[in-house]
Amino acid sequence: MLTRNKRKFFLSTIVLGLTAIITQIILLREFLTVFYGNELVIGIILANWMLLTGAGSFIGKYSKGIKHGTGFIATFQFIIGFFPLITVFALFYFRSQLFPAGIMLSITDVLYLSFLLLLPFCLLSGFLFTYLSSIISHLFRNNLIDRVYGLEALGSILGGALFNFILLFYFSTFQSLLILFIVNAAIAFYLLYGTKGRWEYVILVSTACIIFSVQFYDPEMVSHKMLYGDQEILHQDDTPYGHIVITKTGDQVNFYENGVTLFSSNDVIKNEESVHYAMIQHADPKRVLLISGGVSGLIDEILKYDVDSIDYVEINPSVVQLGQQYLKRIESEKVNIFEQDARLFIKQSANLYDVVLINLPSPSTAQINRFYTVEFFKELKHKLNPGAVVMTALISSGNYISGEFVLINSVLFNTMKEVFDKIIIIPGGRNFFLASDKKLTVNVIQRISETDIENVYVNSFYLDDDLMGMRRDQIMKALDPAAGINTDFKPVSYYQHLLLWLSYFRTQFRVPIIIVSLLIIILLVRMNPVNFAMFTGGFAASSIEFLLLISFQIIYGYVYQMAGVIIMIFMAGLAFGSIVLSKSLRKKAKSNYLLITLFIGLFSFVLPAVLILLKDYFNHSMLIHLILFTATFLIALMVGVQFSLASRIQQGKVGSIAGKLYSADLFGSAIGVLVVAVFLLPLLGVVAVCFIIGALSLLAGVRLVIQR
Repeated sequence: MLTRNKRKFFLSTIVLGLTAIITQIILLREFLTVFYGNELVIGIILANWMLLTGAGSFIGKYSKGIKHGTGFIATFQFIIGFFPLITVFALFYFRSQLFPAGIMLSITDVLYLSFLLLLPFCLLSGFLFTYLSSIISHLFRNNLIDRVYGLEALGSILGGALFNFILLFYFSTFQSLLILFIVNAAIAFYLLYGTKGRWEYVILVSTACIIFSVQFYDPEMVSHKMLYGDQEILHQDDTPYGHIVITKTGDQVNFYENGVTLFSSNDVIKNEESVHYAMIQHADPKRVLLISGGVSGLIDEILKYDVDSIDYVEINPSVVQLGQQYLKRIESEKVNIFEQDARLFIKQSANLYDVVLINLPSPSTAQINRFYTVEFFKELKHKLNPGAVVMTALISSGNYISGEFVLINSVLFNTMKEVFDKIIIIPGGRNFFLASDKKLTVNVIQRISETDIENVYVNSFYLDDDLMGMRRDQIMKALDPAAGINTDFKPVSYYQHLLLWLSYFRTQFRVPIIIVSLLIIILLVRMNPVNFAMFTGGFAASSIEFLLLISFQIIYGYVYQMAGVIIMIFMAGLAFGSIVLSKSLRKKAKSNYLLITLFIGLFSFVLPAVLILLKDYFNHSMLIHLILFTATFLIALMVGVQFSLASRIQQGKVGSIAGKLYSADLFGSAIGVLVVAVFLLPLLGVVAVCFIIGALSLLAGVRLVIQR
């Protein structure tokens, strides 16, 4: 009986890890869809996730008095499988009921709503970790906190593989969550089978009812109808690159990706401005590169010129396929469609271009920021014919230019000036930045009037060069040469857009930030040296994992499908470190704990040199993959060993040790991902962030030596 219980609880721990990682990935995607999110939203959600899970783990230290452990875990297993279904539906419901359609949510709205929605699942999963650590250690009459930690990481590996290679491609959000619920219900049934009371049959009946409800009511369609109001939903689909929704309003078809409008049909003004301001600058444009937006009508505008070929690059193949299904098909033989990341395409392409049209959103995320950096423009310049023209755009500030808009425009102007001799800005629906090494004309309307090109909007009937010139002069006079330059490893433009977003709301963040910072400092000072070192380990783990994901994207060109692989490698490192490697280090646990803490600091100091070498001097993709995957595995390995040794050093009851240690780990992870993603990375850059992480780990090592 004892052996059977051990096997049951081990399996329950693995499924807990599997459930947590799949739920985290799915909820993060859905939160981004509803909140129109950037890295700030990601940081807030992950921080809430880890803080609440850590709080649940801390509360779990009081679970020793709970009787009937098998029934208790089975009940929690069933509930924890059901919560994600309710959470996703509640997210769409509260978004539609509490906030008007189309309104931008403030940072406080995101913070409070995500906190409340994540509260039940995260508290329960954290509590269950501590309780499983306590009950498994009791069964084996030994401290097995590290074994539970490793088994949960193993479950996360399996969950990451299941989601990234199966669920993501073949199942919708609610179908994936239903499968996850069935897995947890099956474990709950297995735990209860053979016990008194026949509660396993209650589990069976409840599971059947929930499956029927999900299949009958189609929560996928119901939830999205709540989000998009009166718009008719033509199509919605989860893709490896984001959630695509196509709606119809009257005669207009709208494309959304992760809740953000990609484009709409019949948007003549945007289509004409996004093409003709640049095309008219070249005397004889023959080869054109278009980055995104071709299916919205831009290709028709380009074909008004006597071009030989158009290379159209779109990373999400679903956008191209659905665009041709619901809008006008691209039938010209001059158009070559490439479904891949634009930076990767530019690195690999041997073609040279006369005009490059970059039709991407403003750099309001670190992902989009990659297409506004000095490194990107240098890569692009190598693919240009003499006299070629490049055009990109930023959101327009209208007639009033605020301080945030001045900095945003200044950074892009300064960045492009590092690469091109001539830069002009043409104000319109957006601020269009044109760059070349030859002279550019600001009299674009006059130039168009001298041709046979027929436009609906970009012509002398609607626009005037003199009026556009007045707005342009206003922008140029406001530009700040000291605003900085946007680079891959120091995303200044993303940071400025973050400040712009925050400026839309009147919430004052200085006082809350000071109060929270003081509370964190007090908590850290009160931690014993072992828990403080575990806090710094969690901080380093989440921060470096985030930096490696960003670096992979910058260096290699894409991270979408590889993100799941990186997460699985990270979890594999945690599992191997806590279960396997730590066994040989337990004899001198205190000395080795100090050494591993110092090694984490040393690793953080060395990492920037590795990343810079990879970015600037390595072109072999397999080598880049190998080195970045190895770095991911190593930091996770060290943190896994650190957790295992910390659980052996601590004195006291197993539940108390597990609760405090796991909460310290998750608390550090939460602060790390929030502070680095939101503040330190865009403000200071990758190199400085790595040094801060290293210094924090060394400080933990010093505390261990002093208070040994």
